[in-house]
Amino acid sequence: MVPEPRLADQLTATDQLIAGGHMSLRVRSPGPRTLLVEVTGEVDLSTARRLDEVLQDRVHGELDELVIDLDGVTFFSVAGLNSLLRARLLADSAGVCLTVAAGASRAVRRLFTLLPAGFGSLAKVRPVP
Repeated sequence: MVPEPRLADQLTATDQLIAGGHMSLRVRSPGPRTLLVEVTGEVDLSTARRLDEVLQDRVHGELDELVIDLDGVTFFSVAGLNSLLRARLLADSAGVCLTVAAGASRAVRRLFTLLPAGFGSLAKVRPVP
């Protein structure tokens, strides 16, 4: 039996990744040493590991900054929060600055308001307007 290729290996011309469930990821390089991961849809137990895979495959010492844009997220569970914590560990080990942009996502803002005040030290969280 031949294993199915990982979703992180199935990039289209626009570098759009479609993960299981109802989440999509778009990975871009807006600058020479910056990686932008735009997340849209639902980040839950069934989709968060795809985010982990993409970050694991793309974050390395050649980057200066990793930006995770959650503006298009409609549902954000604790599994998504765990992915952000793993992203922080990954970024730290690669010497990369992590920025989490919650944007206007009510789902993300809601979960962030439930977190202890010190959560902002885990990642540079861009303020929500």
